[in-house]
Amino acid sequence: MKKMLAPLILACLAGLCLTAAGQKHPPPTTSGGSGEALLNLDNTVAVHGYDPVAYFTEDRAVKGNRGINERVGSATYYFRSRGSRYEFLGNAPKYQPQLGGYCALSMSLGRLEDINPRVFTIYRGKLYLFRDEEAKGLFLANPERAIREGIANYFELARQKRERY
Repeated sequence: MKKMLAPLILACLAGLCLTAAGQKHPPPTTSGGSGEALLNLDNTVAVHGYDPVAYFTEDRAVKGNRGINERVGSATYYFRSRGSRYEFLGNAPKYQPQLGGYCALSMSLGRLEDINPRVFTIYRGKLYLFRDEEAKGLFLANPERAIREGIANYFELARQKRERY
């Protein structure tokens, strides 16, 4: 009986190891901290120099101060105040724009388009930026689909960019 249990136990353990190895991890973030970065930058400056924290704390776009900045990866963020900068440093991924800071609707359609930093939405605690009010309205008509397609397109476009360079 003991001789029959040993192979059975080994087979079960091997099956568990293979199952664990085959499981997928959640997709990396599209806010720029994933190593897959495809970022909408003006000569390293993110969000056209607007304070990313203000979108959350003031529910509006506020121009940042060049003298109060923080570099995260290849992106430099400007902040309105030191307090805003410290808030950002406490949880940068929360405040970084999604989909690389490109227009969220355009990304869902597979296109890289610049944004108007004054046109945005916070959806499920994440910042999405848009080229204009029309794009924002179309995004909000079905945000789950736009986000799902935007994430897929973001990583595909990032892959294509890496292959070119």
